[in-house]
Amino acid sequence: MKKLLILLTLMGAGAATTPAAAQSSTLTVRSVSSVPSVSLLGLDGQKFSSAAVQPKGKVLVVVYFSPTCSHCIQFTEELTGRLKDFQQVQFLYVSAYPVTDIKNFAAVRGMLKMKNLRLANDPEFKLGSFYELKEIPGIFVYGTNGKLRRSFDSKVKMDELVAATRN
Repeated sequence: MKKLLILLTLMGAGAATTPAAAQSSTLTVRSVSSVPSVSLLGLDGQKFSSAAVQPKGKVLVVVYFSPTCSHCIQFTEELTGRLKDFQQVQFLYVSAYPVTDIKNFAAVRGMLKMKNLRLANDPEFKLGSFYELKEIPGIFVYGTNGKLRRSFDSKVKMDELVAATRN
């Protein structure tokens, strides 16, 4: 019985770390005060820390997404249609999906030209686990001081996001 309980616990933990599991749940945000330091993989294959993305004096918006998620696609299309509102904001788009899927998602939406965007792969779902993601996109706004200002789920209105990025 004890072995069965351990096996079921491990199976449940594994299911929660897949991209599909992240896509189908609801957002709960752990109480965090600053950008978590998690090792991510850039599109060039180089590792970097999520905490090292925010330029000094800029607001950082972390977007955890799935290239196949309809809410993520809609959010990103609205965002790219309003880039003038986010010129002083650094974006970090992160997904647990393969790098090729992330690149294709970004290329189709014209994101590869954005100078204030870093795309990343979270192959072990560490950042997603840190945020305790249950729904995507999960959107986290960090102020110029590196502290969490606000978090949003997939139902964010673009005007609310713009307001959250203002100093």
